[in-house]
Amino acid sequence: MPPKNKKPTYQQMLFELLELRENDYDGFMQKLFEALSGDFREMVNDHSPLDEKSQALKTMIGHFEAREEYEKCAALKTMLDELNQEDR
Repeated sequence: MPPKNKKPTYQQMLFELLELRENDYDGFMQKLFEALSGDFREMVNDHSPLDEKSQALKTMIGHFEAREEYEKCAALKTMLDELNQEDR
C-alpha cells in the first residue's frame, strides 16, 4: 500500500479491490465506493459496457441500502443517472 500522502495507482487499487472482494465483501464495497467517489471517479465514464457498469452500481446501491447508508446510495444513484444520460 502506498504511503498515506501518495495516491494509489489504478493497478494498486484493482489489486486491493480483488483481494478485498475475496476476503471482506463489505470492505470491498466500502473501498470501491471510496474509489468511485474519489480519485478514480472517471472510471464510471470509461469504455466498459454501460450495462455492466449500471449493474455494478445497482449492486452497490442495494448493498448500502441494506446497511442503511443512504448518503452513499444517493451518490451512487447520481452516478447511475449520469450513465443513463450517456446511454441516450
